[in-house]
Amino acid sequence: MASAKKLSKVHRQACLGITGVIRMTLTGAMEALIGLPLLELVIEGEVRSAARRLWSLGCWSYLHPQQGHTCIMTLLQKSDPVFNMRVDVMKPVFNLEPKYRVTMLTREEWTRGPEVPPMVKGLVWYMDGSRTVEGTGAGVYG
Repeated sequence: MASAKKLSKVHRQACLGITGVIRMTLTGAMEALIGLPLLELVIEGEVRSAARRLWSLGCWSYLHPQQGHTCIMTLLQKSDPVFNMRVDVMKPVFNLEPKYRVTMLTREEWTRGPEVPPMVKGLVWYMDGSRTVEGTGAGVYG
């Protein structure tokens, strides 16, 4: 509870700074002026969201369902029927293999012009930023 008290104090200071009202103004009145939801509701929503996400990914532990933070899911399952439904969530999988191949041509090959190298499928792009007898420059051709 000590952390909730500290968070409420910070929240009140932020409301005072935003509104510029006198210090004796009620926090609820400042929240209404700014259009902020109650801090308790914001915290509860974040807790519900995090618990649901961890549970759906199979990362929630039920070792001691009536103790500590693990009782959150038990309470949510009793109070909200959404938490008793099955979930269809997939863990993200990243495929970091490149879907392209880089071929570095020699100066003679790229001075001949834009010819497609043999055995190439897909897009071919030529880039030039080299110094030649004619001068320097840059270009892209696709």
